[in-house]
Amino acid sequence: MSKPPILLSLCSLTTLILVLNIALVNSNGLTIRLIHPNSPESPFFQNGDSTHGMQARETFYLRSKNGGLAKMENIQFGCGLHNVMKYGAYKNNKIAGTMGLGWDDISFVKQLGPKANGKFSYCLPVLSSGKTSSTFLRFGDDIVHNKNSKSTPLYRRKEKSPYYVELQGISINKTKLNISPEVFAFKNDDRSGCMIDSGLPYSRIITPAFDKLKLELEKYFSRFKGLKKIKGNLGLELCYQRSKPEGFNNLPDITFHLQGSQADFVLKAAAAFEVVGRSLPIRFHEYFCLAMIRENEVSVIGAHQQTNHRIIHDTKNKQLLFYPEDCSKNP
Repeated sequence: MSKPPILLSLCSLTTLILVLNIALVNSNGLTIRLIHPNSPESPFFQNGDSTHGMQARETFYLRSKNGGLAKMENIQFGCGLHNVMKYGAYKNNKIAGTMGLGWDDISFVKQLGPKANGKFSYCLPVLSSGKTSSTFLRFGDDIVHNKNSKSTPLYRRKEKSPYYVELQGISINKTKLNISPEVFAFKNDDRSGCMIDSGLPYSRIITPAFDKLKLELEKYFSRFKGLKKIKGNLGLELCYQRSKPEGFNNLPDITFHLQGSQADFVLKAAAAFEVVGRSLPIRFHEYFCLAMIRENEVSVIGAHQQTNHRIIHDTKNKQLLFYPEDCSKNP
């Protein structure tokens, strides 16, 4: 009797690191390696999450663009038995796991070999209250390229798994902030520069740049009436309560200037901010927050900031390609 296809429900794309210790093989030919929970090399993700469990090999079936099933044999994957994940505490959590798509040979895109040709692509929709959207993770020839796409080099540092890009500056609307490029520069360690990681919800901006961004946004919002600076409940640092609901209106674009002559990554307001409504005594209030967090070492472009962009990782040519797209249309 043939085995049924393995159906995946994955929301987080990042690098899964496994520590392998003991190898076992069962009677069905499924290779399992146990991961010791007390290993000093226990895997920790960029946001402090960790997992311990098993590594196995299995046949995966992925839906192809012609509607059939593409058979992927002997794919290694991890099954977490002891997981410390911040998103696990969220109510109605739908995240089933973390998919490894980094530089390492064990990453899913590398294991697909010529079928993926070193390329994968995603388009993350904006998460709006009461609305749900789905999207596809695409590989190889299934990726549609746009003639208006921008590109910037992808870097690997110290043979580690994350993808790095060179962030050179930040703008509010079209005004570039006075931040020295040295703030974002690569140093002789793996805790500097700028990563791009869809497994991290909010971007992290190194402190000197974050302070400048926060200061200039405070000046920007000081021109508007009906705004009151508050402490929100999202763990974000810069938040304002409004006297009347406006959604993302009157919120500025923020641009990440990446390496390249045409490599500006423009964040529309929905990608740069979070807007939250809350009921207080007497009336309903709305507040918004800058959806970024200060960081002392390495900057990271997170998932929220990547929304409504087609993101293409071309690992063979070491290029990140991107262009704006409405990701709610299930592309």
